[in-house]
Amino acid sequence: MGGPEPQMSRVSHNLHCDYISDLPDDLKHKIFSKLPIKDVVRTSILSSKWKDSWTSIPSLEFEEKSTSLAFDESSTESRLVKLVDNVLMVHYGPILKFKLVCKNPCNEAIGRWMHILSKNGIGYLELRYGGDEGCKIPSRLFSCDALKHVHLSGCIINVPQTFQGFKLLHALSLDRFYLTGFSIGNLASCCPLLEDLTLSRFVQQGCLHILAPNLIRLSICGEFHDLCLETPKLTLGSIYLNPRNRDYIKYSAAKAGKGSNITRALGYLHNVQKLNVGGNFIEYLAMGPIPENLPTIFNHLTEIFVLICCSDQKEIGAALCLFKSALNLKILRIEFWGYEVKDQLQVQTFWKLEATEGCLFKCLKTVDILHVHYSALIAESMLEFAKLVLSTSPVLEKLNIFDFVDASFFAELEDFPKLSKKSEIASVMNDICSLKL
Repeated sequence: MGGPEPQMSRVSHNLHCDYISDLPDDLKHKIFSKLPIKDVVRTSILSSKWKDSWTSIPSLEFEEKSTSLAFDESSTESRLVKLVDNVLMVHYGPILKFKLVCKNPCNEAIGRWMHILSKNGIGYLELRYGGDEGCKIPSRLFSCDALKHVHLSGCIINVPQTFQGFKLLHALSLDRFYLTGFSIGNLASCCPLLEDLTLSRFVQQGCLHILAPNLIRLSICGEFHDLCLETPKLTLGSIYLNPRNRDYIKYSAAKAGKGSNITRALGYLHNVQKLNVGGNFIEYLAMGPIPENLPTIFNHLTEIFVLICCSDQKEIGAALCLFKSALNLKILRIEFWGYEVKDQLQVQTFWKLEATEGCLFKCLKTVDILHVHYSALIAESMLEFAKLVLSTSPVLEKLNIFDFVDASFFAELEDFPKLSKKSEIASVMNDICSLKL
């Protein structure tokens, strides 16, 4: 009578309690974000309160991975297209993120989808097409004025002439793309808040001119004839010039006497901190006159990675011009490649002349020296550059030689006078230190 409820009764009550039905919508959406879209739809059977919960999720991601979503050869549409259509048909509320990864272009369907997305506040858009045939991006994309992040891969992009820019866009990534209507530079300059720009596997006829006053991160990997970067806030830069087509040589020759490539490409990078230079970009920088020093001093540049042809004295000159302008350089990673030349002694002498200039690398602490392949010239260039570093780096701590096991090479470096008493020379194989001197 009136006593406490028996323990067994309380346990029985808890077992019948439905905790999952009363979860708040924001927590449900977090759960949905961890699941494939087909499993998200299946959650409607969990309870009556979950039946329509998935129809308001703000993030929609579709990937053509499983065989159940593979291209249906017996139909003109893929099962993936039907799935996206069905989800968008019943969805209500804002769609802040839309991601689609598939092999086959959905030219007709993407028009329908962009029409819906443009009316639902889309902020993050990612479309990746893996097939050989590019997907045509509808003009409706350029009316999505709430976009903050765009990633397009395998797409044909026709920018309307009336396009005024994405005023809120912070990140733009274009991969395997073909752009018409606008140049790449014009597209970037129409996005005043753009901070992150990635361009990969593309061909740019003429000059790739990027004017982006707020750009912080830039990655370029493609083919272009000329480069002009007006990006004063850039801190991280990676530029890889594809060596497949060397039309930039003819273009630079035609512009002979009209300024320096290295000044035009790098002269505005006042705040750059890390710079990665690969492919044939150093060859491009070396064309035309190479100034003794760049007009811009890279006071914030502390890390450089560069691929250099040791057979070409002009490339060596361009690299040294860059090094001399980076007064606070702390980390240098240099990779050599090259071909045999008749006057090998002249190449060696070039490095030795630089070694007489005193403290070239005043702040340098770590140097990695690598090679693409082995040859006598490359080995000699690595040796002479290592001597240059040892003789002009007063605070050097570590000189790493990668994938090189010539004992006489290291013996000569060990006997060579070092400006820094703290410097160590190490042979590194497969990122594991195998020998310390």
